[in-house]
Amino acid sequence: MRLAGNRRRRGETLLSNLATMHKGDPRIPVISVENVHKRFGSFVAVECANFEIRRGEFFSMLGPSGCGKTTMLRMIAGFEEVSSGCIRLDGVDVSAVPPYRRNVNTVFQQYALFPHLNVFDNVAFGPRSKGIAEDEVKRRIGEMLEVVRLQDYSLRRPDQLSGGQRQRVALARALVNFPSALLLDEPLSALDLKLRQAMQLELKRIQREIGITFVFVTHDQEEALTMSDRTAVMSEGRVEQVGTPEEIYHSPATVFVAGFIGTANLIPVSVVRNAGALSEVELVGGQHSEVPTGPAIFSPGDRAVVMVRPERVKLTAQRPDNSGRWCTVPVTVTEIIFQGPVLRCLLRDTAGDELTAHIDGAERPHGLTHGAQMWAVWDPAAVRLLPPRAGN
Repeated sequence: MRLAGNRRRRGETLLSNLATMHKGDPRIPVISVENVHKRFGSFVAVECANFEIRRGEFFSMLGPSGCGKTTMLRMIAGFEEVSSGCIRLDGVDVSAVPPYRRNVNTVFQQYALFPHLNVFDNVAFGPRSKGIAEDEVKRRIGEMLEVVRLQDYSLRRPDQLSGGQRQRVALARALVNFPSALLLDEPLSALDLKLRQAMQLELKRIQREIGITFVFVTHDQEEALTMSDRTAVMSEGRVEQVGTPEEIYHSPATVFVAGFIGTANLIPVSVVRNAGALSEVELVGGQHSEVPTGPAIFSPGDRAVVMVRPERVKLTAQRPDNSGRWCTVPVTVTEIIFQGPVLRCLLRDTAGDELTAHIDGAERPHGLTHGAQMWAVWDPAAVRLLPPRAGN
């Protein structure tokens, strides 16, 4: 009880320090990216990026390799110059400000700890270089090591620590200077799966306790969904969507976001009629169904894509009698994969498109065997109607 009380009081002290360090209008975003472009010669690394990162949130930039997310992070840090546009920190344009004058710190994949210094001295490097009194340094380092749960490791050198412990030292060293935002460039990529999953929760805990804005770059969907308050999904230098994990999973803005976040069935359809909130579409097999239109605007004859998540797809040996109420597609079962509580069923429709259904193993439908002819069924309310990807 006494240790928990001490930890809580030290956490309150850190939060009080942060409030003092970061006075200002809480309505002003910590980071604003305004019409930012980055070009390397003729190559466009980032194109027309516009988003804001709020004070105290865990914000992720997610996308495949080469999508521009690390370049975007380096522009925020000041390591790369903006070709055009503006980056603001706490409301101030810092596009031409060098990195050492920006109130942000960066944690890199390699952590860059000083091998000849122990944990305490590694974390104390920043405050000491700023000329802070040694008594204040000791107090601040003690509080920070307790937050990252390394107070018993202060005298160890980096080579005496595990990968997860070294990462927490790097976090403490960056956070002890009370930056407006902490930038993290895929810091979990070098860890094994179990440790990476544990550190996802640890990072989120530390961020909540400290209250500093975290900007996290990753190509791992699970990391972004597990830790983020909001995520910017990037593709080929463009920000495709910014939203909460729930928004980008259930309401993707583009075909790319739908396919990159989790698993999605993306079914080509033709728009028959637009009726405002609902659109009538023609599915494989000639069935017509009304589905939510979403934010895009469609006209009769337009090509579109129906997105439905595998967990919303049911399988039945017979076509439902109330087929008008459901979206139904005839399919052939091509593979059944046991994944513990879930059966992952790979399907092929009459047009040759592949679909996936996640079926509760305890509710295996009658007739579900390899090669079986069945019906894939889902509620139209589970659908997201999207424009086809450009060029398709």
